[in-house]
Amino acid sequence: MTNGSEAMETNRIHADATKDFFVNMITRDISLRDCIFDLLDNSIDGARRFVDASNSFENYTIKLKFSAQTFEISDNCGGIRLSDAIDYAFHFGRRPGSPADVKGGIGLYGIGMKRAIFKIGRLCNVHSEAEDATFKVHVDVDQWKGDESWDFYYEDAAPTGTNGTRIVIERLNEGVSIMLGDPGFRNELIKDIARDYAFFIQKGIRIIVGDDDVPSYKFQLRASESLSPSVEEYSDGKVRVRILAGLVDDLPDDIPDELRPGKVERFGWFVICNDRIVLSADKTDRTIWGDDEFQVWHPQYNGFAGFLFFQAEDQRALPWTTTKRDLDATSPLYRRAVARMKAVTVPFIKYTNERKLDLKAAKQAEAPSSHFDLSELVHTQSLRLPTVSNGIRPDQVTISFRKPKAEVEEIRRHVGNITLSAKDVGTLAFDYYMSVELGK
Repeated sequence: MTNGSEAMETNRIHADATKDFFVNMITRDISLRDCIFDLLDNSIDGARRFVDASNSFENYTIKLKFSAQTFEISDNCGGIRLSDAIDYAFHFGRRPGSPADVKGGIGLYGIGMKRAIFKIGRLCNVHSEAEDATFKVHVDVDQWKGDESWDFYYEDAAPTGTNGTRIVIERLNEGVSIMLGDPGFRNELIKDIARDYAFFIQKGIRIIVGDDDVPSYKFQLRASESLSPSVEEYSDGKVRVRILAGLVDDLPDDIPDELRPGKVERFGWFVICNDRIVLSADKTDRTIWGDDEFQVWHPQYNGFAGFLFFQAEDQRALPWTTTKRDLDATSPLYRRAVARMKAVTVPFIKYTNERKLDLKAAKQAEAPSSHFDLSELVHTQSLRLPTVSNGIRPDQVTISFRKPKAEVEEIRRHVGNITLSAKDVGTLAFDYYMSVELGK
């Protein structure tokens, strides 16, 4: 007679994951650049454990060296604690009950380092020196894939006196080897690091690629007597949200967009999670452009930039994906922010149409008297744009209508500007209809 447990074993259908499938699956949809960024994220989070209330990353350095034969990243950012390596750092994903990452960090889901190793090559050595121990881990990917165990093993190592991590990857995968041996890839990587880690570099962290320091890429918005950026800040649950928008450069006249390729990546919407840029200069429905019948991006908007900041101690509350190169478009947190981004952008769209009436005067009025770093914009204010002309064109009419005061107040609160006049509320409503319903 067969008991219940024996019957269950006899009738078992195996559903174990194979290592080969797992390795291919987690590396297929992520670029080499973003795998390198995962390693940079880990180094920055290591330093963040020791950053004080000043939020300064001074004295922390990350170095990248690579060729067609080898890839290396090293830092002095505190290292991986042995206790974390044993219980968490080398696991594939977060196990139930595991502690959260460093507060306010940018590491996510617990697969970044392993995914980067598998993406880049077949042989890896990780050397870590932290406050509790110095150790090294040797990973032969092909040998590991042939073992039944999913575990890695560490060896004790002699301390050098500098707490940090060094990862060396060899036997590079074929496509990776070609890219890492290409000077063009190196130059583009430096530019991308300068942009996407701009807020960390401004806080003092030093990133070196080969012999070159990654430059500081500052984002600034224009201001003058007739021009000022919008600033809005609010809390959504445990996430702090900041929305900034304004002009970063000249608005175009009759120059075709394709003739200004050096400037277009400064314009559009940027989305930043815990100071890490996730979307940069977006001009698609991943942010607002063409989303739910909102106005699509047009070259006449070149010169405009908006910045959406999400900040949270628990990075899992933020609406980004595992690659940190996209957002969860269905996140209620993100959708609420998108509605506010649209409200900020509508007056700018209206202005770009009006300025055509007197382009010369508009360009003079747009000339900045000062520029502000984003960190300097701390007081709530509405977007202010020049008044191009007060004259009424023959083809224009005046629209006047009455609405309940409470509803007008509700619109003011929704757009985040309780100082709007009733006339401005009416104009905003009309412009929104023209933009959303008619696409103009």
